Amino acid sequence: MRKVTLLSFVTRNIHIKKKTMHSDARESFRENGFLFPVQFLNEEEKIFYENKYNEYAKIYGSSVKGDETCRIRGNKIFRLHIAAKWAADLVRHPLLIQTVSQILDTPNLLIWSSDLAVKPANSTQCFGWHQDEAYAHLGPEDKLLTAWIAFSDSNSNNGCVSFIRGSHKLGQLAHKSQARTPEQNLVLGQVVADQHLIEDLAEDVINCEIKVGEASLHAWRTIHSSKPNQSDKDRIGLAVRYMAADVIPSQSVVKELVTLASGHYSGEHFEIEDVPKGNYGKAEWALHKKSMEREWERRKKSKELGLLPSHQYETKKS
Repeated sequence: MRKVTLLSFVTRNIHIKKKTMHSDARESFRENGFLFPVQFLNEEEKIFYENKYNEYAKIYGSSVKGDETCRIRGNKIFRLHIAAKWAADLVRHPLLIQTVSQILDTPNLLIWSSDLAVKPANSTQCFGWHQDEAYAHLGPEDKLLTAWIAFSDSNSNNGCVSFIRGSHKLGQLAHKSQARTPEQNLVLGQVVADQHLIEDLAEDVINCEIKVGEASLHAWRTIHSSKPNQSDKDRIGLAVRYMAADVIPSQSVVKELVTLASGHYSGEHFEIEDVPKGNYGKAEWALHKKSMEREWERRKKSKELGLLPSHQYETKKS
């Protein structure tokens, strides 16, 4: 397979001063399974990206009866970095890439997926305790992480992400499906099966409170969740799954499309997506459509083959 290289990256003509992440931060990530806050946007950039998200929500958001707020729905929640150059620039921001590269110990980075994490004001939407590894057959696990970029302040009142310190060292945990209720509108619907374990680890729960323009990073096996938003404003973020270019799928049901974030990729397990040249144009939405079709194909085949964590858990129970 030919080598694909990201030759250049231009960030809005803003001068970037090189910063070196202290080795203590890398060790903290390895010890705790997370790192925050990662401060990588300057004041001008914070305003720029917040405005770009609001523009996107205004153009493509829709309202439903009883809720007049425009919200992004369906496929437009996912893989925004394929449909908009501004989002493609954000996920390749030099300071964020530098930190991710140092933690994953490689200059060659891919983006497996991204999705908007919008928790409406005064809503019951929440995420149960889970590991990101449960939703992807990728490894080795220490070569992947999730970055959560804040478009609004994220705190305990509006349902920030919570981590269980050191839980990434517990290995791959069984997950089970859990039905949504009016009180707990579980977005993913799958949680760690051993709830007694979660109770035993209660003293190690850390609330990840970050400000606009900051990010948090957590390991692929770190157990995390988030509670409902009890505030009067939406909690808005972008979750980005980064992985080293030498990550491979353990259960390959389709050849997945991924994004080259930095460096180069010369493997054969993934197909590299094109970089959007503009925002929301015909070409960009064609890229996005192809990417989403491939993702839904993977999800469908994984479900048919019983590869989802809840399927495996129920099979073992029976």
